[in-house]
Amino acid sequence: MCASKWSAITLISTAAALFAPVGASAQAGGGSPVTVVAIPVIGAEALSLTGTAPPSRPLEASIYVRISTDLPTVLLSRRIIVADASGRYAADMTHAPAFFSGAILTVVVQSLTTGAIARTEIPVVVPNVPAPPDALPKDYR
Repeated sequence: MCASKWSAITLISTAAALFAPVGASAQAGGGSPVTVVAIPVIGAEALSLTGTAPPSRPLEASIYVRISTDLPTVLLSRRIIVADASGRYAADMTHAPAFFSGAILTVVVQSLTTGAIARTEIPVVVPNVPAPPDALPKDYR
């Protein structure tokens, strides 16, 4: 396959990954379910998390990375967030910089009171869509 076809495939898959939210839900016991939707933050190495959980309860949100089957899964970020009175939450979480595209991020959100867990996976993509300097001719640089 020629290089231009690979570039088009890469561009389409990157755009799809950037704008397609990824989500999951789970329920433990008789409590309220926990859900999570993770969307990459454009221009930053971060994820925007939204979802539902038991109202006014603390949650633990964690981001892990799976780089390769030959390397262990690594914890990148963890923080406590709280669902509001209606059971909704939103938080931005950064993940470690300099991971190559294609690594898999796993987002886990757990209710600290009921134990309900939701998890989702999202691939690492380039943090910025092509910017003007990326489009400059090689002889200009």
